[in-house]
Amino acid sequence: MSLSARVTWRSFQAGALRMILPGLASLPFGIGFGVAAAQKGLSAFETTLMSFTVMAGTSQMVALDIWAQPLPLMALAVSVFVANLRYFVMGAALQPHLPHLPWWLQPPVWYVTVDQNWAVNIAEYRRGHGDLGKFLGGGFVMACIWSGSTLAGHLAAGGILSDPAMAKRLGLDFVGVAVFVVVATILFRGKRDIAPWMVAIAAAFAAKWLIGGNWYIVIGGLAGGMFGALRDLRKDDDVRQS
Repeated sequence: MSLSARVTWRSFQAGALRMILPGLASLPFGIGFGVAAAQKGLSAFETTLMSFTVMAGTSQMVALDIWAQPLPLMALAVSVFVANLRYFVMGAALQPHLPHLPWWLQPPVWYVTVDQNWAVNIAEYRRGHGDLGKFLGGGFVMACIWSGSTLAGHLAAGGILSDPAMAKRLGLDFVGVAVFVVVATILFRGKRDIAPWMVAIAAAFAAKWLIGGNWYIVIGGLAGGMFGALRDLRKDDDVRQS
C-alpha cells in the first residue's frame, strides 16, 4: 500500500506520540532562539508566529544573524535559501514513497519535513513500513514543541537568559549539533555510508575555511551526495556489464 493511502487518525496519534521525546530535544535550541529573537526586537507574537510557520531552526537563526532595520530582504532570502537547501535532498528521498500523493496533501508534507521527523520516518519508508499519518502527526508535535519553546525563550529573555553568555554556559548552543548527531546515527546504513560522509565533511570544512558564511552546508551536502550517487551509478554499470 502506498504511503499516501495510509492516513488514519490512529496513525496520526502514533506518530505524534513517538515524536514527543525527539521534539523535547529541541527545547533548549528553541529557547535560545526565543532569547535571540527578543534581543533583536521581535515581539512574543512575531517570534511564535515565525516558529510555527517556518519551523526551521537553522534558517531562523541564520535570519536573526543578519536581522536589522530596514530589513535586508535580499540577504535574508539568499541566506535562508542556502540554509534550507538540504530539504531538497530530503524531499527527493521521500519522492519514491509518495508516488500518488494528492496535490492538496503536498504542502502539509513539505511542512512536516523537518530533520528529526524526517529521519525517523525515512528509516521506516526504507524498510517498507512508511505511513503518512505518522509523518504528519510527528510533524505537528514538532511544530507545537518548537513554537512553544521559542515563546518560552522570548518570555525568559527579560530574566536570567538576558545575558547572552548564559546560553553557552547552559549548553544551548550545542543542542543543534547534538540533534544532528542523533539524526545522522539513525540514518547510518553501514560501511557504504562512510565514504560519502567523509567526502561531505571534508568539503564542508574546506568551504567553511575558503568561503565562509553558510555555503559549507550546501557544498558539503552536494559533494557527499554526488560522490555517493556517482559511486552507485558505477556499481550499477558494472552489474549490467557482468
